[in-house]
Amino acid sequence: MQQFSGYEYLLIDVANCYGLDKETWQQRIAWATAQDSKLEKWDVDADSPILFRKAVRALRKAQKGEPINHVMGLDATASGIQLMAAMSGCESSAKATNLIYTGKREDVYQRVANKMSEMLDKDVPRSALKKPIMTFFYGSKAQPKRVLGEGEALKAFHDTMKKVLAGPYQLMELFQKCWNSSATHYHWFMPDGHNVYIPVTQTVDRRLEIDEADHLRCTYRCTEVKALDRGLALAANITHSVDAYICRQMILRCQKVGVPVAPVHDCFYAHPNHMNTVRQTYLELMIELSQSNMVQGILKQVLGNYRFYYSKINPSIGSLMKDSEYALS
Repeated sequence: MQQFSGYEYLLIDVANCYGLDKETWQQRIAWATAQDSKLEKWDVDADSPILFRKAVRALRKAQKGEPINHVMGLDATASGIQLMAAMSGCESSAKATNLIYTGKREDVYQRVANKMSEMLDKDVPRSALKKPIMTFFYGSKAQPKRVLGEGEALKAFHDTMKKVLAGPYQLMELFQKCWNSSATHYHWFMPDGHNVYIPVTQTVDRRLEIDEADHLRCTYRCTEVKALDRGLALAANITHSVDAYICRQMILRCQKVGVPVAPVHDCFYAHPNHMNTVRQTYLELMIELSQSNMVQGILKQVLGNYRFYYSKINPSIGSLMKDSEYALS
């Protein structure tokens, strides 16, 4: 993993806030350096204008030799798919989500768009696919249909998922098959002892008659705990529990070496001087996840006494991840 100075991370932050987070580190540093004299004029074109101005102000202070209390964030690239790639040992998915370095900063949504465009012999824009891809691996069937319809495009979408993101696709289907029609809750412990408790709820309408108001009748909507014959929540809930585990471990492990870090979902904020530590810690956690039996451990608890064994696509994928560059980007 490349190491950068705090000043170089400031340049990266400026470029990220402008909207260049899909470029290489060197391209981001070079852009911010080349635009140095006119950065203040670029804020109106930035993807995140407020954060861009904040990063530029911090850069100006650093250029004067003044101390800064600026924090910057680096995002996991397609967090849910990235976690499922590590858990499943899927090399193709790990490359698509930057867990395995391919020589460039990968964009999984663009990779899927390119593959679908090739299959359908027409342009499929990345912008149309990001939400269907993201929600699909959390169990959504409605979002891909809403965007792609129910014809050739939807079939190409599923075929692409199976080829490009085979491990996450298999995991998503496996999680969904574990739904228990008689369960009123799901419960498992994470490796750090965190207790995950997910009640099964549904929205119901109840009628109410108020005697004191001349027998006024009304209907109110509420949620109640109730077993459901079918459900799509397990893929999202299991993946989110792993996501939360990674966040907790990031905080604890960085604190042990004196680095305060603040996660906002899959984005980790810290002082630019500490971003090497943040990136290295995250990568180490991803490698540990790929080497663990997390899927088997969780599903054995979900399934109760049922004997269960999960076989990864590549149990040794962690050895391919050690040189990752853009797991956080």
